[in-house]
Amino acid sequence: MKSKPKKILIIGIGSMGISHFNSFINSKSDYDIYLCDKKINQLKKNIYHLKTKNKLKFFSKIPKNQKFDLAIISTNSKERLKALKDLINFNLVKNLILEKFLFNKINNFSQCEYILKNKKIHNVYVNSWGNYIFNQLKLKLNGNFIASYYLRKNGLGSSLIHISDLFNSLIKNKDFDIKAFDLKKVKSKRRKDYNEMTGRIVLKSKIGILRIYDTSRTKYHTFKIKDERNSFVLQLNNKRKCYFYKNKKLIKTFNFPFAKDITEKIFLEFINNKSKIKNNFNNYYKISLLSKKIILFIKSKFKNFNLT
Repeated sequence: MKSKPKKILIIGIGSMGISHFNSFINSKSDYDIYLCDKKINQLKKNIYHLKTKNKLKFFSKIPKNQKFDLAIISTNSKERLKALKDLINFNLVKNLILEKFLFNKINNFSQCEYILKNKKIHNVYVNSWGNYIFNQLKLKLNGNFIASYYLRKNGLGSSLIHISDLFNSLIKNKDFDIKAFDLKKVKSKRRKDYNEMTGRIVLKSKIGILRIYDTSRTKYHTFKIKDERNSFVLQLNNKRKCYFYKNKKLIKTFNFPFAKDITEKIFLEFINNKSKIKNNFNNYYKISLLSKKIILFIKSKFKNFNLT
């Protein structure tokens, strides 16, 4: 007997919402997909042309009295907590994916954690690629390390949670300090009423240091790391691929983890491979700690700064 299609809800159908959506419409499995956005009527025409066997339903407000196998909240950070409350208070949700940057207010995190515990939602993934990249590299360092990360100009703020996630994995989830040099606040080019940063940031722990530079000269993100024996270079999202070098020799190539390629994989991990969840994709509490550290750092530098 054919199993009933899993029910998926995506709240916020911007570029990231569409990317998550694409992960399911490209699947061989059947899904009932609920799409929710304040401007859903304007977005319908961009979705209808996509060929999919999945059943689609459209909403301008979060539906009520439903049971969802997975809900994805890909709204802006200012709207995320309200969307979570509206979703959880009137529906049953088994698994949850949240976009970054999670929230811009410290007290939003405690509210979110109360909701997750009260409603017993145990499988929560935040879309940060840092630890995913770390697991792909299988990097074993000898002693202390020095690293640098180069990205395109005016992307420092939006990339900081990903890079901090990567650094945190390298130092085995130990504490670290954040320092800044020539840091400036600029307007986000992607979203109105949000901010970006330009300058240099340093992440420092007892066993390693990572210097982050934003520069318009780089075509793609580049991560360099050197320990007491070897040097490594990782090119990220070079034509959708990642290239990993050890002592100038290419040792691994893998796909950059775009949502359209991994969101369904995360969902299947949640429902099928429960023994792996804690290590791979159930990362909310780790990312929330890193996010709060970043917020406190930013508040020490700027007033009224909102990360997208």
